[in-house]
Amino acid sequence: MRIRHIEVFYHVYQEGSISAAARNLFVSQPSVSKVLRHAEDQLGFALFDRRKGRLYPTKAADELFKEVSEIYGRVSALNRTAGNIRGRKGGHLRIGVLPSLGFAIAPPLVAAMRVDEPGVSFDLATLHSEEITAALLEKRFDLCVGFDDEFDDRIRCQTINSVNLSVLSQRGTFDDDLTSLPSHVLDGREIIGLRGSGPVADRVSAYLEQAGVTPLVAISAQTYYIAAQLVELGAGAAIVDGFTARRFKSDMVAAHDLDGSPALPFVAMTLAEQSDDALIEKCVKTMHRLFG
Repeated sequence: MRIRHIEVFYHVYQEGSISAAARNLFVSQPSVSKVLRHAEDQLGFALFDRRKGRLYPTKAADELFKEVSEIYGRVSALNRTAGNIRGRKGGHLRIGVLPSLGFAIAPPLVAAMRVDEPGVSFDLATLHSEEITAALLEKRFDLCVGFDDEFDDRIRCQTINSVNLSVLSQRGTFDDDLTSLPSHVLDGREIIGLRGSGPVADRVSAYLEQAGVTPLVAISAQTYYIAAQLVELGAGAAIVDGFTARRFKSDMVAAHDLDGSPALPFVAMTLAEQSDDALIEKCVKTMHRLFG
């Protein structure tokens, strides 16, 4: 089947009539009828039974529609993408951000970029640390933002800043006037653990082991947002990065730095071969200005 056959078959199947399909496709009824007949000739079997002015799909058409609807959906997505590309005036950036940085970094970065470069368009998505290398090499993203700076030579890492580990807790759990906490206050305390949080989790484990502290993970959450909500409801404290701590600090939730905690490098990652891309460099400079 050709793309035009798929398009006509899809609309005739959905609408049950040549006339309705023609209206959706903005073409004449004879044109739709001709393409449909040609599709049936090419396939070698009937797609519809024609009874009393309506078309009823055959069993073969029902079976074929499952595949056709997927293809038609992909073609429609392709057309939308082509339309978006055609309408871009000032360039386009695809940015991948760790879930822990999704709230703190992406919105202010894009808002600032749109002020300086109003013609630039963006695609934003979250991804995990272990996905960054493949995402950049496969050119699914132009720029990734995270904490890990240990990549091979194909990935260019530009350190923007660094943050320490922090503790989120319901206010009153610790002395709210303290800006930092000693590690021993976590020993034997029930906390909310963060499952699969990449380099942050690695540094938390190393810090606790070096300090000889063993908190009890009573609840394991996959996202920082869920962990912060649990903290607010008094379900326990959570060890997070400084960006997350500042993002979720509120009248209900206190944030304390952890004494002696390791610094987490906050890094912009791109393909080394894209080092001369002016728009990417503009985005990195904006991050330096906002978060450096």
